[in-house]
Amino acid sequence: MPRSACPAYQLPAAGVLTLFFLILPAAAGPPVAVYGIPSAPGVTGLPSGVTHSAVWHIKASPHFEIYHESSWSPAAIGLELERMYSSMRLNLAMFAPWMVREKTKIYIYSGQKSYLAGEFDPPKWSKGLAFLSRKTVVVYDTGDMPQLKAVIAHELTHLYFESYFGEKLVYPPQWLNEGLAVFMEDNSYTGAGPWGRALPYLSKERLIGFDRFFTLKIEALPSERQIGDWYLQSYGIVSYLYRPQQRLQFKNFCALLRNGGKVETSLWEVYRIKDTLEFEGKWLLWAGNDTSKQNGGFYSLKPSASFNFKPAQFSSFEFVPFGTKK
Repeated sequence: MPRSACPAYQLPAAGVLTLFFLILPAAAGPPVAVYGIPSAPGVTGLPSGVTHSAVWHIKASPHFEIYHESSWSPAAIGLELERMYSSMRLNLAMFAPWMVREKTKIYIYSGQKSYLAGEFDPPKWSKGLAFLSRKTVVVYDTGDMPQLKAVIAHELTHLYFESYFGEKLVYPPQWLNEGLAVFMEDNSYTGAGPWGRALPYLSKERLIGFDRFFTLKIEALPSERQIGDWYLQSYGIVSYLYRPQQRLQFKNFCALLRNGGKVETSLWEVYRIKDTLEFEGKWLLWAGNDTSKQNGGFYSLKPSASFNFKPAQFSSFEFVPFGTKK
């Protein structure tokens, strides 16, 4: 079963963002307790192969089934997720039309300890998992609502975006998959997101040359700082490609990659960028102009040392029994 795992990291705080969409209030369902991984609301008992006896309480919202381990769900979680959904639908429904008509399951463990001991068998370094075929996201509560929303947004993006590539039984490029997930994660914050605020601190000297960036595997990076820089650069490139008024271009670019197109030829066909060298120049110019008003430009600030990444494990289309230990 394909799954994505979100790395554990710490980022700066964020500010205030105006919401442009009317959000429907979450409809709270009755506190139904279920054990293990429920196949349907109200199911009790441990499914075959599940050894952890977590008790799940169900809360319904228009687009999510929220399973929380604590007796009390995180404050206003249904409403917060529906607010986040409005932005995600605007940006991602073209990749996953099913997100409009089907609910996604969100499992929220009470803490990291029960999350790691739980039936989903997460990697120790992870903060969240996405299971594509079950349309399920698994996270744990840290007591910090903005951070919880950010992790859920990250994993939901993997769920929606990977389903688009999964239609062709292929996997999205790492930089694109993670860059878009971080892009949507940043949008989940109320205010200037931490990734957008951190981008100007990535000095030119720490950039990976675009001529090798798109074929570089993150597993090849030797240090946590370089992994952090890779994530930030992926975010910055997706932010450039997915600028306002360019949704259709971004979708066409992803469609070409999904059909086996190379990055350079797809950039030319969609954006009229002839090669990665030209792309790097255009991106550097945009990054400098985009950040100059608030914080002095792309080159003028010292590198940020605020990242603490763990090496990430990525999804694959390897199918394993759901909810069982490997």
